[in-house]
Amino acid sequence: MAQILRLANGAAFAGGLNPAQWSALRYLADAVPEARTVTAFAQYHATTSGTASQTVAALVRKELVERLPELGDRRRNRLELTSAGHRLLQGDPLGGIAAAIAAQPPEVQDALITGLQATLRTLMQPEG
Repeated sequence: MAQILRLANGAAFAGGLNPAQWSALRYLADAVPEARTVTAFAQYHATTSGTASQTVAALVRKELVERLPELGDRRRNRLELTSAGHRLLQGDPLGGIAAAIAAQPPEVQDALITGLQATLRTLMQPEG
């Protein structure tokens, strides 16, 4: 696990982005349109709306994400990847790890998913 984390950390600052920015790009590429908001990204990323807003603002400045006003609520914006954002995401530095997992037999993938989900649940439990 330490070696996988080392590889992931080494790739985390690729393409002029930091890890939170990569996470936002991945999130926006996969989220349903209704969930492409700063608030939804903040919840997914387990951070504050302010921090998520700063991450998104950096991606907007880099022209990788654009803010589109919601038709029914002018205070709310939907976030969309630009064509440059989609192109950058094609070179996602975690792509090698994803490909290595995808190359495993289905039973290995299922066991990995189950184990990682259980680990994440344990890590996210409040201490006390």
